[in-house]
Amino acid sequence: MTRNRFLSSTCGALFALAAITGCGDDVGNGDSNTPGRTETPGQSPQAPAPSPSEQTPGAQTPGTQEPGDADTSPDDEPVATTPPGGPSTTPEAPSIDEPEQPVQADTDKFGVTMLHPTLSGGEQWFLADDATSDSRFDPKEDITRNSDGSWNIKSSKVRMSVFTSTGYKPNEIATYDREVLASRGYMQSPNDWKNVEMTGFMKLNGASDESDNFDLYARGGRHNDDNEGCEGSSYKGALHFDGRARFQKETWHVSYEPGPYKEATEPLMGRWVGFKAVMRNTQVNGEEAVHLELYLNDNADKVSWEKVYDFVDAGDWGGDAEHCGGAVGAMPITWGGPIATFRWDSTEDVDFKWLSVREIAPEQP
Repeated sequence: MTRNRFLSSTCGALFALAAITGCGDDVGNGDSNTPGRTETPGQSPQAPAPSPSEQTPGAQTPGTQEPGDADTSPDDEPVATTPPGGPSTTPEAPSIDEPEQPVQADTDKFGVTMLHPTLSGGEQWFLADDATSDSRFDPKEDITRNSDGSWNIKSSKVRMSVFTSTGYKPNEIATYDREVLASRGYMQSPNDWKNVEMTGFMKLNGASDESDNFDLYARGGRHNDDNEGCEGSSYKGALHFDGRARFQKETWHVSYEPGPYKEATEPLMGRWVGFKAVMRNTQVNGEEAVHLELYLNDNADKVSWEKVYDFVDAGDWGGDAEHCGGAVGAMPITWGGPIATFRWDSTEDVDFKWLSVREIAPEQP
């Protein structure tokens, strides 16, 4: 109380003398504008279509399958994994040597725009700062760190597997019957990769066949001839090295139905591009279907995403599901699988960074 009276007297005296101004100012409040806030450069991202097109793949003419598009050779088998102690689903981000961008609510941990938000409590995986020690990531080939923080792989056959937090446990896959999988919604575990947004940034440095492609795929497990190939179901979003894009439906390994090609961009050689594959269950005429979308970030600024492909599998697109117990050959792949994969072939040298797989909500009818 005495101190307050002293300060009041002092302040009054100073005010009366007019020798010092600002005694009554709100010291420490500062400018209401927070310094350092910046806008992310680039265009606004293109929002995904709110609902799938009424036109389904069955109403279109599929593209002619080219030699090598459907890989008949088995993928290198991933080792069954059980992540110790339930590893974090958000490992540290790689320190890419680029100007840091502010992370906003609609961006992931790398500052990459998310076209769909991560499902609350859902599965998510990001390429770790030390990708060689991540129990949920199996590149199968040697990968090395570049000076800018990105990664490099030199292989003509790349199959980089990403597991959910449950890991890959083939002994827990009780059945491959398509009717059972469609009914319960997953192949191995309830948290299998199903409704997902997969993202990758790649730079093609050398290829023996520039008509080949990068693939992002999910909704199955390992792709080989075991169990009559029935573990190898997937939707494969493809960005070809020559700039074309499309989806393929792999009902089992090996039974492919290609979608028609669309021209998406210029040839990819020697430049960074961002690529997203989105797979979401939806409803068409009251029946479960799958909405498939591909997006391209052509200048690799993390922000400027353009939709380059939009397809709906409503059960009238190719397929041979009877081979694995399906009642209808063209039934959509509505279940999840324990492995999501970043794949490419016919390459000599590829850089990659900012890979992620995130669980998103199914599309609301």
